[in-house]
Amino acid sequence: MTLLLLRRLFLVAMPLTLAVVLWFHPAGGDNIYEGVRDDVDAWLFVHTAFLLFTPLLAIATYLLLSGLESRAAAVSRVALVFFLVFYTAYEVTVGVGTGVLVEYANGLPAVEQAAVADAIQHYNGNAILGDPMSVSLALGLLGWAVAMIAAAVALRRAGAGWPATVLLGIAALFAVHPPPVGPAALVCFAAAAALIERARARDAKTLALAALAASAPA
Repeated sequence: MTLLLLRRLFLVAMPLTLAVVLWFHPAGGDNIYEGVRDDVDAWLFVHTAFLLFTPLLAIATYLLLSGLESRAAAVSRVALVFFLVFYTAYEVTVGVGTGVLVEYANGLPAVEQAAVADAIQHYNGNAILGDPMSVSLALGLLGWAVAMIAAAVALRRAGAGWPATVLLGIAALFAVHPPPVGPAALVCFAAAAALIERARARDAKTLALAALAASAPA
């Protein structure tokens, strides 16, 4: 019973915690250095936390899919691997890497900051790992979106209600993680998890009562 309660607490509280963290995500801007320099501590905090929560989100999705062996469930699990590999690579580069460089530039004389700012801009524009669109970001975004939509399909076919199905589908928008989109999508994920777990608890209770009734003496 304790493990079951911890599982449900994890599935709901973890995405809600990350949603709160993401509200501190700085807006940034087209000029990366100018957009981050005054909020570099918040930038590093959010993106470091994001790296810690990324595998937790994948674990949460695996837990929601536990016991499901459909093709949609398999697609979701495979897509999560793409999300973990490529979105993490993007976050390390554009998130943490940019924050470290901006923090370094802030400590330089003004005459030297312009050169580092140009380097940061070039660094973020990398076609493989950078922003606003790169190979790693595209594959990471696609991985999360496919994982959520396929999970929603798998759970719906397994008997989940439409509210949970729709909420999990909306959670695909979390890939656009700055507020308000990212936090709102995580709230949807948590709400879907709560509905799915409540339905599973109700079904387990029904089965237990049926088994008890069947085993009772006539």
